[in-house]
Amino acid sequence: MSRLEKAIQKKSKRRKLRFISKVLFILFMSVNLMICIFTVDKNAKMMLGEKTYSIEPVIREIQTFINEKIGYINGITKELLVEFNK
Repeated sequence: MSRLEKAIQKKSKRRKLRFISKVLFILFMSVNLMICIFTVDKNAKMMLGEKTYSIEPVIREIQTFINEKIGYINGITKELLVEFNK
């Protein structure tokens, strides 16, 4: 194997490892965020009581907002695909 082939192989390995590490980082941070949200929710319910503190309406609002944005993005991508396929 020549030096050039070895260098190319090393760069390819580094790119793969970098991509895998980024995906793992995002995954672990998402899990960490979910654990923190659960802990805050549990503590808020303990301190404020069930009647005073309710996170469900907030979650529903966020879900509708996200669904609207996803629908909007899907519409734009469909229009772009139609334009590119002409």
